Amino acid sequence: MNKPLNLLLILFLISNISYPQTNSLLSQKLAAFKDSKTFKHGQWSVSAEYVDNGEEIISLDSDQSLAPASGLKIFTSCAALCLLGEDYTFKTRIYYDSSISNGILNGNIYLVGGGDPALGSNLVMSSLPLDSLMMKLTKAVKEKGIKKISGSVLADELLFDNQSVPDYYPWIDIGNYYGAGTSALTINDNLYYLFFKPALQTGETAEVLRTEPLIPNLQFINYMKTGKEGSGDNGYIYCAPGQYTAVLRGTIPAGVKEFSIKGSLPDPAMFAVQYFSSYLNKNGIEVINPADKISSPIFYDENKLILTIISPPLKDIVYILNKKSFNLYAEHLLKTIGLVKEGKGSTDAGIRALKIFLESNRINIEGLDLYDGSGLSRTNTVTARMMVKLLSFMTKQKGFNSFYNSLGIAGDPDDISSFKDFGANTILAKNARIKSGLINGVRSHSGYLKDRSGRLIAFSMIANNYSGSVREVNEIHKKVLLMLADSE
Repeated sequence: MNKPLNLLLILFLISNISYPQTNSLLSQKLAAFKDSKTFKHGQWSVSAEYVDNGEEIISLDSDQSLAPASGLKIFTSCAALCLLGEDYTFKTRIYYDSSISNGILNGNIYLVGGGDPALGSNLVMSSLPLDSLMMKLTKAVKEKGIKKISGSVLADELLFDNQSVPDYYPWIDIGNYYGAGTSALTINDNLYYLFFKPALQTGETAEVLRTEPLIPNLQFINYMKTGKEGSGDNGYIYCAPGQYTAVLRGTIPAGVKEFSIKGSLPDPAMFAVQYFSSYLNKNGIEVINPADKISSPIFYDENKLILTIISPPLKDIVYILNKKSFNLYAEHLLKTIGLVKEGKGSTDAGIRALKIFLESNRINIEGLDLYDGSGLSRTNTVTARMMVKLLSFMTKQKGFNSFYNSLGIAGDPDDISSFKDFGANTILAKNARIKSGLINGVRSHSGYLKDRSGRLIAFSMIANNYSGSVREVNEIHKKVLLMLADSE
């Protein structure tokens, strides 16, 4: 065979090889969106594929490293469900030491944290709210015949490391409930409510009324002003972990008798034992010494175990984590992954374990840079393609239904997520399942939807440093999803 015929044969064979092709019409529309004023000075990355065979539908700069904001919770929750199991539970234990004689405990009671993020929470199904939990703990102490404690109620939070907040959390968030730090003895979602009385005139100082629950020793430097009626919560609490002097800035609305914002407990473990000690005293069990925390490990005698509190299953915690985009739960799960897989309950150990999980399941982590598990840090980066590959991988895992059900449901008025109106009265309604992300200069939407033929699509759209409003980005993302859902 001569050279020209060889060349013709090669060209014929190449022309008949089937390569995955992105949808050209969709690609054209994506290019038009990218050239719009909204993304002119920013970065925008889009990826989508069919989960059954990995066929790429659309791709636009899908290998760019971008901040995902709370979209990162997809990584943390998927890893937790796969590595820990959807039925994994946390255990909080109460022990006593020394001996009980004539109703007097000649020693201490220990509240030992097991890393349960939902202890005392009223958000997670089957978790006992704070006061119901305290009632159960107090009853268990009484059933041991204890009427007086000569020592203290002590907190053990040593299961996790002592860095409660990741390095790159923004200062403006720390002190507020969504920036709450972790503790192996987390309680009441590590939050409190701070109540104000608005001034009569806009611009005047709003009076601090109280906290619920009461936080012993917490003081405020108050610069909170009164805003216009209907202006909502624009108040911020500046308070680092372990700090008991908080600075208040921003505004709360006029026209109401009182208004509350949510803060993060300065020291959740200390609060837990202070509250428990107070509860015991109020219910007839005298505690002689003030509550405190231990600083070094203790060997606990299992014969002196008073009670074990078992958390709701992990799938119920993940449900709230993603539906409510709860940063605290994500950081807890990341540390738990680190504890189980790396032997240390720290953010760094959790990140190492998460990366190993991705790589071991053939998900390319080039472009991945992590500093927390919730996405609150602007320094985290992922790629849209990586997000889509993880979403597709998850559809074949045992915990998929638990993960899928934790995502927001577009256009469903009964869903507890923030997507009740997103795509309402369109093909997206009760079809698209979405986890979004939003921090300063970042908006992302990732998840699943079905096209008209019923095929499941994994998608991810990440915008950084965009111009204009969040609403404009939302509208573009919705249009992309409508095009995907309308394709076959």
